[in-house]
Parts: sequence; C-alpha cells; structure tokens
Amino acid sequence: MPRVVTHIHSDHIVGISRTISLGQTIIGTPLTVEWLNALGFRVPSSTTYRLSYGQHLKLGGGVIELVKAEHIPGTAQVIYEDAEGLRTVYTSDFKKPGISTPIIEADVLVIDAVYGDPRYVRDFDDYIDDVLADLVRQLLSQGPVYIYGYYGKVQEVMQLLRNKGISAPFLLPHKQFLLAKVAERLGLHFGDYFHASSSEGREVIRGGWYVYLRHYGGRVNGPGNHLVLSGWEFSRPFRMLGNRRWLVAFSDHADFNGLISYVKESKARLVVVNRFRSSGAGAFANYVRRKLGIDAVLLP
Repeated sequence: MPRVVTHIHSDHIVGISRTISLGQTIIGTPLTVEWLNALGFRVPSSTTYRLSYGQHLKLGGGVIELVKAEHIPGTAQVIYEDAEGLRTVYTSDFKKPGISTPIIEADVLVIDAVYGDPRYVRDFDDYIDDVLADLVRQLLSQGPVYIYGYYGKVQEVMQLLRNKGISAPFLLPHKQFLLAKVAERLGLHFGDYFHASSSEGREVIRGGWYVYLRHYGGRVNGPGNHLVLSGWEFSRPFRMLGNRRWLVAFSDHADFNGLISYVKESKARLVVVNRFRSSGAGAFANYVRRKLGIDAVLLP
C-alpha cells in the first residue's frame, strides 16, 4: 500500500525510514518530499509521487488528490474517491477551516482532533498572527529576538513576519537554513536570512538587530528576548514567563470550535477521530455523536 506523508512533523512520519527501506510508494507534496530529503531521509524518486495540490493520481481503482491544509508549508489534506464514488477525506493537521484550509465534503471524514476537548477554545485565533508580529516588532526595538518552533513552523513564521512588514534579518541554525533554502526554491519568500554560523550571520549578530529562529527544543541563553510558540495556551494570546522569556499562543491546529465547524460543513456521514494524536479524541467523538447526531468512531 502507498503511504501519504501529509507533512514533515515527527508524529506524521513515524516509521518513514522503514517505509523507504521496504520500497513502499510514498505520496506527498513537492515541498514535503524535498523537506524529507533535507532532513536526511533520502526518499527515492523511483517510488515517490510528488503530487501538487489539485493533481489527481489513480490508485487502487480510485483516485487520490491532495488539497492544501493551513498548518506548515506543504501540508496536505487527502481525498480518496473509490470506484463506487465513496469519498474519504483525511484532514491531517489544520487550522482556519473555511478560510485558508478548504473544507471538503466527504462521506467518511478522518480528522486529527488535537484540541478535541470542548475546553480547548482560543477566542484570539483570528488575530494571533497580528499579535505575534506586533510583539516581535516591539521587542526588536530592545535588541535581538529569538523564536522557538518546530520544523516547518519556523518557515511559516518567517513568511508571516515578512508579510507583516518586519524587515530584520533572520538567522537560522543549519537544518532550519536547509529547509528555508528548499522552500524558497519551491516558491516561498523570506527576504534576508543567513546561516547563523556563516560570516554574514556572525556579522549580523555583531550588529545586534535580528530574529533568530530555532527548533523548539534548541533553547539558548543569548541576549535579547526569547519567544516560545505553543498551542497549549487558551486564556490569552501571549504572556511573559519572566527574564525576557515569553510564551505566544501561536498554534497550527484548529481549536475545538474549528474542528466542529469542519465536521458540520463536511456533511460527513461517518467521522473517524484519530486517537493517536489527541488526548481529547474520545470527548470529541462523543460530542459529534451526541450534539451533531453524526456517527463517530475512534481509531486506532
């Protein structure tokens, strides 16, 4: 069976090395496939389909299609329509349903309900992009800013900050730099950014005005302010942790209300809630059954 890789986050590429070693077919967007290569997985071109959004691929008597999901760059929803016309949709991770994540009508909807508990609601999701940009702009007036996020999320934030008018040069450690180079080659735009260890990067550091974007687990004690991006904050868009450290509630997952909106508008007859990635999956499935009157099951 082919494997669709919807994006490069670690919980969505579990066992990818074994998939490659077995010669199993891999399907993903061009950016996702190239990012896997940049992370060292060496995806073989002979068994890989680079499927752009909206392209169709005949598969097992049916047709598969990838559709954009607003998460990290390259993320895809998956549509599979079998020979009898039964349409199964897998959302993968997503946010902003109906705005930048298209809601797809389905017979069977498989949904990643990371924030499936009804308590997980963020009233500021619609304007958190502006909050993040404004905070970075304000803190840059005091010196450098360090931002911590996962692979792909860093590149998303780079593009967001440029779109919001922030012109400070970006510094990146090696892997984040490689991912940015690949993304730029495939159409994303980041303005000025430098490898943190290059001569240009060292010169930028001496200048003292920059945004340094690192992996979530790569904390440093450098000068300036440090922003941790986390979706596990629901009461306010950002807060100070102390000693120039901040937490910003910048999530790449829809909250509970966004998940419910997707289910309603998909018109699905059966909802399969992905239990592997959500502690609130059971609560979400119960809500869908009781409140929406739609059959819902948990898998695996």
